[in-house]
Amino acid sequence: MNIFPWQSPFGVQSTVRLTAGALLSQTVGLQAGWVRVGPISWRLLQPNQGDPIRWEVLSSLEQELRAVRQAGLTPEVVVMDSPSWATINTPYPTSCGAIRADRFVAFAQFMQAVVARYKSPEFNVQNWELGNEVDVDPRLVAPNNVFGCWGDISDPYYGGRHCGVMLKLVTPAIKAATPTARVWIGGLLLASPNTTDPSSGKPERFLAGVLEAGAAPYFDVVPYHWYPSYGQQKVDNDYGLGGAWDAYGGGTAGKARYLRQLMQQYDVDKPLFLNETSFTCPNDVLGRYPWCDTPSQAFFDLQADMLVRMLTRGLAEGTTGFIWYTLNGPGWRHGALLADDGRPKPAYLAYQQLGTRLKQATYAGFAVYGAGIEGYTFRRADLQIQILWARKDETLSVSVPQSTFVGAYTRDGGLIAPVSAGTNLRLSVSFQPVYLIQRLATHP
Repeated sequence: MNIFPWQSPFGVQSTVRLTAGALLSQTVGLQAGWVRVGPISWRLLQPNQGDPIRWEVLSSLEQELRAVRQAGLTPEVVVMDSPSWATINTPYPTSCGAIRADRFVAFAQFMQAVVARYKSPEFNVQNWELGNEVDVDPRLVAPNNVFGCWGDISDPYYGGRHCGVMLKLVTPAIKAATPTARVWIGGLLLASPNTTDPSSGKPERFLAGVLEAGAAPYFDVVPYHWYPSYGQQKVDNDYGLGGAWDAYGGGTAGKARYLRQLMQQYDVDKPLFLNETSFTCPNDVLGRYPWCDTPSQAFFDLQADMLVRMLTRGLAEGTTGFIWYTLNGPGWRHGALLADDGRPKPAYLAYQQLGTRLKQATYAGFAVYGAGIEGYTFRRADLQIQILWARKDETLSVSVPQSTFVGAYTRDGGLIAPVSAGTNLRLSVSFQPVYLIQRLATHP
């Protein structure tokens, strides 16, 4: 399900405000449609109950929103970080705890004021995400963390029902301020489809809890997150290595498939959005990934390959859009598209090419060229665009008719010259994705 027709599905999030200059230009240059912006902190805007909202805190955010809209990008704004007077008591005070039920009305009033302020044409914000990685129990992270945190290990639905009750009160207030506003639940961490450790609860049941509360009419988009990591080998860390999500088709597509199957149990159909993703090299796990202290060029090349593989699989599974975290370098665990000095990394060039090749294209099905090749077909007007790669680190070949061949390009946009083989052309395909452009047979 896609409620954003012809909107580019690709976007970024920056930890530096995109107000002007190179970063904003580089975002536009990606053929991007989305920018994830924020967060808006309820705690900073209304630290004491009954206080007037401190709008001056958002002056830099407002500059970014103006610049983003003028650049033709769509902002998706995160609201999180609740004041202590509004959060549930935990073993320690924390701004990432779930909001108390007796403070839902206060949160609804706050959100109504925020949405009303930013519906004006100079901002035109329509997409509001309530929380971030809400399926985390606040006891599992440090106080005042950047997580959600609405999770509750002791609850069979991990706190999802409580979140659903909140949505039933807050979303009507948002829609009253801006009927066209879209409410996104907080992006789901969704670490596993089947948590087996009883002491960890069932985080994967969080969305089910929201639906159990009868909150399906009170949200519009289900975002989720996925961060595969580099293990010093040229392998596909998104799918096929025996990970928790392999049974569902890998992290990118498998999480979408799991969430869609869960919603179908409740006769619910909402668009899915991978609004935090990257291919990372964990330099913050002491002693476990020494090769990530200073990543090699092999990592950055594989990162670019994985970007195309992951996002293409997501499109094929019906995921509406993607936010790469982050645009600016170095990024969390070296996941950024740009280097520290702002130069494009291979992943930036790969993302740019993906956006260019698939502009206004629609997914049309798998491209079948044999067991060793994974491929996906997209269509735009009279053209067929296929994205192909070898499943393993090997070089294979495909054959296409000369009569329909338009062009072939590398992951980064370089021209590929195929070899003539009678009435066909032969094209080499390796681990790095390639684009094969053909004229549809019905268009001479």
